[in-house]
Amino acid sequence: MPAYSGKYQYLDESGGTAGQGPCQLSFDSGACIVTPSGGTPLAFDLGDADRATPAEWDLQLALCTGRTVVLKQFGAAFSRMSEELLAAWRDRTVECLLLEDLEEVARYQGAANGAPAEIRIFKSNLAVLPLAGDPMQWRLAEIDSCAFDSAAYSIVLESAGERLVLSKLGKKTGEAYDHLRQTIDALHTQAARALHDLFPFLNADALQRVQQAMPEGRSCFIPTLAAIHPKLPDALLARAVDESLTPYFESLNKQSTGPLFGGFKFTWGSDQAPPGQNQEDAAEPETEPDAPLFFWYFFPLARNIAAWEATTGSGRATYFFRADPPAAAAVARLTRGLALVNFRREPIYLPETSLLQQPRFRRYAIGARKLPDLRALRAAYLGRAIHSSQETWLTQVVSIIGKT
Repeated sequence: MPAYSGKYQYLDESGGTAGQGPCQLSFDSGACIVTPSGGTPLAFDLGDADRATPAEWDLQLALCTGRTVVLKQFGAAFSRMSEELLAAWRDRTVECLLLEDLEEVARYQGAANGAPAEIRIFKSNLAVLPLAGDPMQWRLAEIDSCAFDSAAYSIVLESAGERLVLSKLGKKTGEAYDHLRQTIDALHTQAARALHDLFPFLNADALQRVQQAMPEGRSCFIPTLAAIHPKLPDALLARAVDESLTPYFESLNKQSTGPLFGGFKFTWGSDQAPPGQNQEDAAEPETEPDAPLFFWYFFPLARNIAAWEATTGSGRATYFFRADPPAAAAVARLTRGLALVNFRREPIYLPETSLLQQPRFRRYAIGARKLPDLRALRAAYLGRAIHSSQETWLTQVVSIIGKT
């Protein structure tokens, strides 16, 4: 853990000084500790520093509490300290954005929507870590357009009406654009290959329509697939639903109040459950290493409830969510939340006390604070029914639905 000597100032929510003076600063990949000379240390998770703003001779960390830690007068060591602390803050932020288990393709220093930022490109996601701004992540499969603006010498990304401009990359602008474009194209190519293998009876035009209707990581209204080709729903069902899950699927289908939604994602090989997961999760693995695709279905139920069934790889439980109408918007919102956490289960069902009190789950608590779609997903969560036996599962289903 690096240690530096300097001075600090601790500002309250209104900018007033709550503490100041000489200090020792130490930090690692998760924690930052400011120890005043003869005083009580300030210790906090680097993920709880929502913004980091470096200046020529000081560095400000804006905490989620509304307070700010100002580090200054570190002498000749300030530059090294600032670089190391910012690097640790960025790495911890990536963990809290729940991206740390994804394969990184490249990273760049530049600007995002005008603010200085580090840009990290992953195999399936994009992370933007701005200075003096809120960090964000975008799934590459949800990017509608990626264009190079030659006049502004910038990269313009658009997704669901949102716009992200990456600039000030200098000589690496072309390289960054190529990396982004190639990564997105590779993702689309892989999706096209997977869908072609799933539905070999489709011609090129029909397969293109399927790709547009059901991109990787999004839920699709099943009647939309039927409109493309009448065999598509049954073909997806035959490929997606494991034999052991068929009774649960059929039971949910009988209770459904409308047509289903379905989707798929790649398991990448790095989407494994993290080490140190609890015993309950050990019985519900995140993915199977030999499963290249991960499928799911949403079942609309009475009383504005949606049941989510992961039908391959990790189908060990049925999850139930509040899904206020319209159903398509609710399912899209739930899918975004699930995709943001890489379809992990722990960030969804663990109670608030576990997220806050158990160190290995702390990043999920921070992620829920930083990611609105994850907060919405947790707020919509009603419960889960384990596939231990049909009788036990059905008892849990009745209990969950009956509570609403």
